[in-house]
Amino acid sequence: MGYVRVNAFIGSADGSVVRDVKFLADTGAYYTTIPPKLAKELDIEPIAKTKLTLADKRTLEVDTSLAYIKLLDREGVLQIAIMDVPEPLLGVSTFEGLGVKVDPTTGKLEHSRPYGLALI
Repeated sequence: MGYVRVNAFIGSADGSVVRDVKFLADTGAYYTTIPPKLAKELDIEPIAKTKLTLADKRTLEVDTSLAYIKLLDREGVLQIAIMDVPEPLLGVSTFEGLGVKVDPTTGKLEHSRPYGLALI
């Protein structure tokens, strides 16, 4: 499968600031990840820290927060990571939380189950 980029709405957990942002769908990443500059623009403040292991095996401590995310016709407030990334990444926790998946044959998003936020 090649790179899949999708648009999603993301914003502050209370929905007061929301933008349409292009994400790289990264089914190998747990967290949806946005750079600090975008977090600031969206009024998303860090609320905790966690350690992440990157694909190259490095471990980093990064900020986490909650963000409003909408994919297709599904929306919810989900945990995200805030760290320097070349482009925003849409991780599997968001896909699973909203019941959305990437069809590897078309590169399009589709529903993976009936709607309702998942407890993951």
